[in-house]
Amino acid sequence: MDKKLNTKDIGTLKYTDLFPLGKKDSEDVTRAFLHEVFEILMDFVTKSNDRSAKILDFHQPNQLKEILDLEIPDEPLNLDQLLVDCKDTLKYQIKTGMELTIN
Repeated sequence: MDKKLNTKDIGTLKYTDLFPLGKKDSEDVTRAFLHEVFEILMDFVTKSNDRSAKILDFHQPNQLKEILDLEIPDEPLNLDQLLVDCKDTLKYQIKTGMELTIN
């Protein structure tokens, strides 16, 4: 792996550029994309364990429909949009890592 990709490099790419569909540099692209997904998840886990944070950013279902685009598009989204959707979805999840939510 000679060159490292950053988020800007993967932003306009699509799922077809990842393993197993991608051809040239698919290993680097897949690694960079998964690294960004990991960073999003680690940020969520860190916030989930912050006792000063809210357990839930509650919104009514009709409000969430306006905030989150849950429609499946006809054309594939770019990887950057998938990362944004991942962040947005996690923002409205219950923070189950907090002590108050453990049964």
